Amino acid sequence: MSQRLYADGKPSLSGVDAAIVDDVSAEEPWRLVERFAELDRVSGTDDERSAAAYVTDRLEQFGVDHELFTPSLYLSTPHGASIETDDGWAAASAKTVSFSASGTAEGELVYVENDDEMDSIEAMLSVSLDGLPSDLSGKVVMSESIIPISAIGELADRGAEAFVGIHPHEREPHEGIVTPIWGGAPPYDEKGRVPDLLVANVSAIDGRELREAAAAGADVTVSAETTTEWQTAPLVLATIPGEAAPAVDEFVLAHGHLDSWHEGVTDNATGDAALLELARVLQTHREDLRRDVWVAWWPGHSTGRYAGSTWFVDEFAQELADRCVAHVNIDSPGVADATEYDERAKWMAAVDEVATGTIADVSGKSTAKHRPARAGDYSFNNLGVPGMSLQSSIPQSVREDRGYHPVGGSAGHADAWHLTTDTIEKADPDVLERDTEVYTLATARLSRAERPADPVRAIDQLASAVTEYDAASEFDLGPVIDELDALREATTTGLADAEGYPDAADRLVKELTRLQFVTEGAFEQDPAESRAPVPRLAPVERLPELDGDEARFLELQLTRARNDVVATLRRLRRSL
Repeated sequence: MSQRLYADGKPSLSGVDAAIVDDVSAEEPWRLVERFAELDRVSGTDDERSAAAYVTDRLEQFGVDHELFTPSLYLSTPHGASIETDDGWAAASAKTVSFSASGTAEGELVYVENDDEMDSIEAMLSVSLDGLPSDLSGKVVMSESIIPISAIGELADRGAEAFVGIHPHEREPHEGIVTPIWGGAPPYDEKGRVPDLLVANVSAIDGRELREAAAAGADVTVSAETTTEWQTAPLVLATIPGEAAPAVDEFVLAHGHLDSWHEGVTDNATGDAALLELARVLQTHREDLRRDVWVAWWPGHSTGRYAGSTWFVDEFAQELADRCVAHVNIDSPGVADATEYDERAKWMAAVDEVATGTIADVSGKSTAKHRPARAGDYSFNNLGVPGMSLQSSIPQSVREDRGYHPVGGSAGHADAWHLTTDTIEKADPDVLERDTEVYTLATARLSRAERPADPVRAIDQLASAVTEYDAASEFDLGPVIDELDALREATTTGLADAEGYPDAADRLVKELTRLQFVTEGAFEQDPAESRAPVPRLAPVERLPELDGDEARFLELQLTRARNDVVATLRRLRRSL
């Protein structure tokens, strides 16, 4: 196993790095996994509270300062669903999702072919409604998809009675959530964005039956039951003081979700275990840390669209904006056969050096950088805090041999992610030990580095994206490229002058991260939908497809966005 997990047998490190990695154990994390495998940690339940109590009890024994919060979160718990055709056939696998409407709907079953190849999780989150009438009253629309958030909002607007998603899993559909509101609870002026639509999902087997029924012109009755309400849930925050540089008033945040669907061993009992071991090890090495390390276990990830981390951002907004230099999201480590880091590891450009270096130094494995999706408790994008999630992965060849379809977590294990079968045999203590070594050392390096985040890498990533957009149409983005060049020169010069520069570099990284990932304000949350690089300028790619007034309207939007981006970059350059 060690040859599979470590390219050269074991990590080759020295000094403090070696001491930190050597202190990571296999036994302590696995004890938590075994305990959590006995719990159904749906947020707001007694089992979730039992899990939080286990974490706080262990932190107490480790001597780690911690606090237990009980925020009130807007959660939606799915209970059950049914789908029955007019000739009496009933789906055996029907489930509903968080934030589905509750009730019963009837209508003609209409099947929509999914235009995308179902070969990625992104494709499974979308459905094209082209060809459907604008008025879908009396229709129950069905397609191959997991949770097509944008399509469901449009279906609700067009008056559809319900949506039925056909999942690729043969036996049961994956659990999920349908709201586009990040954090579950919408601001008052966005409350209408939660779609009022019944949603039910079925397995691939039931989906084939329903496709035949749709071809025969069947009517169906769809029922769903959810409880959507404010609930209290436990949020644990541990704090480890960095003692090596008392004048440095900054921190690194390591975090992951405490709640789960069902036992949720790989998503995310293993992540909770890695966080606990990280806290234990770094507490013993606090004299080597320049910055504090905060370690958080979130509730409301699954049934509240990252409600716990969103609450934390709202409550600790100023501390995060002023003092947090980076965050490390720990989700789905320790999955059996997850030997590689080549597909699921994701990080922002500013923390590239720590991410790639740590994976290589601990595991000896190669990796490839992937852009973080708008998912997975990346609730800190609007504040501009750069983040990483160094997920290991089951090799693609193994997944293909087993017939797995793409999924959003669990190292690509399609028979674990968001299913009743995410049980303890899907995890491996040796893989968990290796992954915990990676996460613990990455967090320590972010704490110990004089410059944990590199603004030049963030500038280069922005410049690459804007250059591609500039080539995609005749709209002139040259002023943005010129300002990025000037900012890069000023930043490179500033890096040579260390005195007073770290604070400026942190502010610069945060502003560049915001430009790269969000459109809304620093203390708001962008929707839980995909965001293209530099999203304010991304619509330029649509310009060649438009003409007449539509093209001119988009040109106006892009002109204003360009002006704003140029002004932001110029302000940043002058601040240096």
